[in-house]
Amino acid sequence: MIIKIDEIRASQNQRVDFDFTISKIEGLTLAAPTEIRGYAKVENEGFFVCGEYRSKLKTPCVRCLKDISLDVSGEFQGYFVESKSFKKYLNSLEAECKIDEVELGEAVDGEIDVARLVREHIILEMSPYPVCEPECDGLEEMEKYKDDGVDLRWKELLGLKN
Repeated sequence: MIIKIDEIRASQNQRVDFDFTISKIEGLTLAAPTEIRGYAKVENEGFFVCGEYRSKLKTPCVRCLKDISLDVSGEFQGYFVESKSFKKYLNSLEAECKIDEVELGEAVDGEIDVARLVREHIILEMSPYPVCEPECDGLEEMEKYKDDGVDLRWKELLGLKN
């Protein structure tokens, strides 16, 4: 979902509400469309985007590799400035600086990509090691080859070490 900053400026109260679903997010496999709703408004010299999302992702269990569905939901927010102001912001940063509390995003070509902002928040919300159930022992195949000994390709190298 793209929001044009000119539409935000032209709207009543300089605020645009949005409510939409997306069925595809780059780098993620969705089990159901992602619902996104919120608003974008003019704030100071930039644009504040805020809202909430709800999605169902399909991902493999890290232990047994079965596909599982994960429900993810949360809130998102971002502060965007036009390209000219964003370049000034980047130039004002020191080589080694502290991260600001507010991270600025760039409204590229006068547009704010809400779906990209939501994608970032979903990735941060996801568990890095999703499991189908807490007691998942993993692949049975792994147990079969657990005591196969040393791989022949490594045998000579291990001999050099000893």
